[in-house]
Amino acid sequence: MTDWGTLLLAAFAAVGLIALAWWLFYETEGVYLGRGMVIWLYDLYANRYDHIKQFSDVFDRAYLAEPIMDMIAPHQSPLVLDIATGTGRLPLTLLNDAQFQGRIVGIDLSGRMLNNAAQKLNGFDRVTFIRVPAETLPFENDTFDIVTCLEALEFMENPQAVVREAIRVLRPGGLLLTTNRVSIRLMPGKTWKSEQFAELLIDMGLEAVEIDFWQVDYQRVWALKTGESLPTGARPLAEILRCPGDLSKPMIAGEGEWICSDCDLRAPVAANGVIDLAITLKTS
Repeated sequence: MTDWGTLLLAAFAAVGLIALAWWLFYETEGVYLGRGMVIWLYDLYANRYDHIKQFSDVFDRAYLAEPIMDMIAPHQSPLVLDIATGTGRLPLTLLNDAQFQGRIVGIDLSGRMLNNAAQKLNGFDRVTFIRVPAETLPFENDTFDIVTCLEALEFMENPQAVVREAIRVLRPGGLLLTTNRVSIRLMPGKTWKSEQFAELLIDMGLEAVEIDFWQVDYQRVWALKTGESLPTGARPLAEILRCPGDLSKPMIAGEGEWICSDCDLRAPVAANGVIDLAITLKTS
């Protein structure tokens, strides 16, 4: 092989490696490399995340807060769970809405993202952030009036398990808001076509599924959990937080930690108020 041929092959190999790295670390945010890599990448970019995403207060108010409040009207004090809350986009949007009088629990596995969320929402007393896996939520069945998960399912280790768990903790008649990634070819096994996702949600116990425009890469997905129940309302965390190992056992607030009433599992509370339940669980 000539020197030119060798150089050409080397160039193609280099381009291929660059494309592979771009896909593994940027486009798919490390999801095919395992949960630990996803967390590491989010921790790495936590301080730049909001700048990269360029969230718009006007957009979020029009496409998140207002439609959510319209769909649950006249109820204004829901108990909300935001899965993969990141830097607290959804909690901030709701808490800045004059109609919203509820409480929010935001969960994530990136400690640095949660740190930014806690700093951003410092002064709001109706939101709590918890570091815990989305597949093992520390709440009993039928707890929340609203469960949200935005632009995150495709980056989960097991998206279906996350959806199933979100539905488990949603009360009958409660509202699920999530997103469906449109550009599905680049993330095999992590995304669905619109009709497939709707069928999945119905099979898992949801109804009134509506899929509409969200933004270039995503659709919004709305659904209600089958059945009816009274609103849970803005209950404090002490009334709903449970031991991940036994959901029938409450976690009790202590000095700088939450403690299981039965097994003595301890979840430390950081100076920023973030509760760390993942420290006691396998997260990778």
